[in-house]
Amino acid sequence: MKLHLFASAAVAAAAFAVPAFAADAVGSVGLSAAHTELEVGPFDGQGEAYTLDGSVAFQTAPNWTVSLAGAVVTSDEDLGDDSTFSGMAHLTYAAADWRLGGFVGAGEASDETLWSVGGVAQKYIGNVTLSGAVGYGKIDDLDADLWGARADVRYFVSDTFSLNGGLGLTRIDVAGGDADVWSIGAGGEYQFAGTPWSIFGGYEHNDANDLDLTADTVKLGVRVNFGGDLKARDRSGADLGAVSGLFGGVR
Repeated sequence: MKLHLFASAAVAAAAFAVPAFAADAVGSVGLSAAHTELEVGPFDGQGEAYTLDGSVAFQTAPNWTVSLAGAVVTSDEDLGDDSTFSGMAHLTYAAADWRLGGFVGAGEASDETLWSVGGVAQKYIGNVTLSGAVGYGKIDDLDADLWGARADVRYFVSDTFSLNGGLGLTRIDVAGGDADVWSIGAGGEYQFAGTPWSIFGGYEHNDANDLDLTADTVKLGVRVNFGGDLKARDRSGADLGAVSGLFGGVR
């Protein structure tokens, strides 16, 4: 199944969400560039990736929120050029200081489709958001099963300036073997006063000892926000894809 239209529609939905989902819709559309340094055994490589992503959250009933996210990524690297398309939908229940729910997602790269399901939870403590997600993914054509878990912490220096860090683990089971991939990263985002525009950046390290592979990625980008500032976006559920994108999906 081709997911180009699904991912593109999710990005477009975020871009035009204010009139489509009423005034309390919150979300963003972003454009970023990333540079990755790869080590595969004795070989080194590098590459660039460019991402267009969008997300939106809106209430469907008291305490219930639907969050949609999509991303299109084009990469140019020593291990090959490719484009990936991914989309994700969350349904969550939120109280005064926590949020809990589930998600479904799909992504496509090199004519392979990855389907995923899982759960996500958030706890709000003053200016700190604690997030966690677990999920299962399946690539039918490769007969591959993926299990993932991720934890993130986000600190709001102010409502328009945030710092974040995260730790993740993905286990990949395929015919003939399996591998564990660890990831750790940190980043930040700053929204310019009186405008919807923000800039963001981050660093992530991935390590798959079983495959003798490591990757270090630096990302920089710009984002336009609607429906509120960075803290409002976080607390609305519009950023859930950042923690539940366990298998290289929406981040």
